[in-house]
Amino acid sequence: MRTFVFLTGLIAFTAATFLASLPPSQGVVHADKGNIQVSEAKAESQFPDGIKFSVSADSVDVIDDIRVFFSKVDQQGRSAYRSVDFEPGSSVVGESLLPSGSGGDYFPPGTKIEYSFEVRDKAGGVLRTDSQEFVYQDNRFDWRTVTEGLITVYYYGEYVEDRAVTVLEAAKENLEKMLPVLGIAPTEPLRIVSYNNYRHMSSALPFRSQAVSEGLQTQGMAFSDERVLLVHGFDPTVTGTVSHEFTHLLVGEAAGPALSQVPSWLNEGLAEYGNIDPTDDYDAALRYGIFTRRIKPLWYQGAFVGTPEDIIIAYGQGRSVVNYMIDNYGQERMAALFPVLQRTLDIDQALLEVYGFDQYGLDSAWRETIGLEPLPSPEELEAQAKEGIVEPEPAPIEPSAEDADETWEEQVANAGEGEEETDAKSSSPGCSAPASSSGSSMGMLLLIGAPLGLVALPRLRRR
Repeated sequence: MRTFVFLTGLIAFTAATFLASLPPSQGVVHADKGNIQVSEAKAESQFPDGIKFSVSADSVDVIDDIRVFFSKVDQQGRSAYRSVDFEPGSSVVGESLLPSGSGGDYFPPGTKIEYSFEVRDKAGGVLRTDSQEFVYQDNRFDWRTVTEGLITVYYYGEYVEDRAVTVLEAAKENLEKMLPVLGIAPTEPLRIVSYNNYRHMSSALPFRSQAVSEGLQTQGMAFSDERVLLVHGFDPTVTGTVSHEFTHLLVGEAAGPALSQVPSWLNEGLAEYGNIDPTDDYDAALRYGIFTRRIKPLWYQGAFVGTPEDIIIAYGQGRSVVNYMIDNYGQERMAALFPVLQRTLDIDQALLEVYGFDQYGLDSAWRETIGLEPLPSPEELEAQAKEGIVEPEPAPIEPSAEDADETWEEQVANAGEGEEETDAKSSSPGCSAPASSSGSSMGMLLLIGAPLGLVALPRLRRR
């Protein structure tokens, strides 16, 4: 049995649900200037609401201003601050909540931050405490860790370590496979938070409407900015989910500030290339898309939109195109693409410099290899659209013999027969990697949650 897990995985910083083994740290720092003394400075998880910062300070003069500065440890230089609430006086205790989720910007469990306090008094004294590190915890559970190299897996419960090791091994295998493809050499830690079931994990995921939550189960979600992956560690598809989502973290590192310029066809195609336990279902979806003339131009796939069927077909297309690029031009070209993309911030320009063709040229070359005629140029298609001309699609490829008895639509419709239900819900994609012109792929997640998605996305048979 196999679940379609769409990954990618989106998301601007601020804080969230952090998983950590670190206890609240308490630092006592004496002022270099003035008479200010700090007796306590700490951070505590208030899951799911956010992180509470607390400070106690004294001075001969009235303390009238306290701020807490924070930044993600793995992304130095992007700091922010919040005012601390307290009653001015010579001896004060102050608090500030960094909200997550519905009360603020979301950040996932496992996010590590660095923080310090700045205390000022009316005499002009200023004290900045030493920086401390904190990992935001989902404090419903007692977390343990397994670590190898840069990868740490957080898990909880007795007799669960073997499953955590399975998650770790999948990430390690994916890392080894994708480093030469992406041309990176990570130096900062990558954290995977493994939940024992979907019910536990759902509270840690970004907010979604109740209707979507009732119909979908996200098996994994990657957060490139925080270098964190949340995963349902006991799902049967966990090795595929981990390797797909982990690729999104690595693509985030390769693309850096240009991550939003990585189109979905490339991001998801690479994630499927890095999937160590792939399914044939995307190939079947691609064949179905060809047969029904639903293969969109590649330059329209900056973000996957449309019906659930359209999105599944797009995953198949993205995987096929990335395989074509690597099989025909090698891993070195793909690795060279990302530094150029960081410089140009334009996927067509980057492709031209590295491969000698833009998305239209790539689309045409790929279509030729699968037996389709190239599409008209983007300019021609745009002109035809303005004139209301419907351009005929290329002649479809007939289904292969192995698909003759059961079309892809029938495969989807019949997929769940004889299989066990999981929490009485459909298992579904949970990608969160940014896509070009989308800012966040949460929109894709919501699309998949539409009523049609509940019919079209049951668990699929494992071949």
